Amino acid sequence: MLRLDINFLFTIINLLILFALMYIFLLKPVRKIIELRQEEVDKGFKEADEAKMTAHKLEGEYKQSVEKIQEEKRIVLQEASKKADEDYHRIINDANEKAKQIKEDARLEGENQKRQILLKADKEIADMVVSATAKVIAGYSSKEDSGELYNKFLDKAGEKQ
Repeated sequence: MLRLDINFLFTIINLLILFALMYIFLLKPVRKIIELRQEEVDKGFKEADEAKMTAHKLEGEYKQSVEKIQEEKRIVLQEASKKADEDYHRIINDANEKAKQIKEDARLEGENQKRQILLKADKEIADMVVSATAKVIAGYSSKEDSGELYNKFLDKAGEKQ
């Protein structure tokens, strides 16, 4: 059986003292180190979460800036297309106006040439009339000769036109 003597009591006291000393000098510092490490790990997780939030915020800003740039690009392309279209129509209208002006100038030049040709023809006819008249007066004295000369004149004038 188990005897209770003083050695047993001293062994229990020694074990309690040993346990208290181990608790004070070993377990408390180890717990303190574990708590510090836990705080560092928590701090690291907190910083990682903050970095993740910052990254998401920057990603959102990046996406917004890309969308804004895309919108600006679309607007610039629309404006450039519109300006090119306006320039095209302006150039076409200018070309049409110049073509109309050239046609009008050519028509007027043609009319002027026609008028000059008619004036020249009238002058030639007048010269022929004067020449015929001079011949009539100089060469023919009778009315029959004058009528014949007049018919010849009309035949000649009809051939030239």
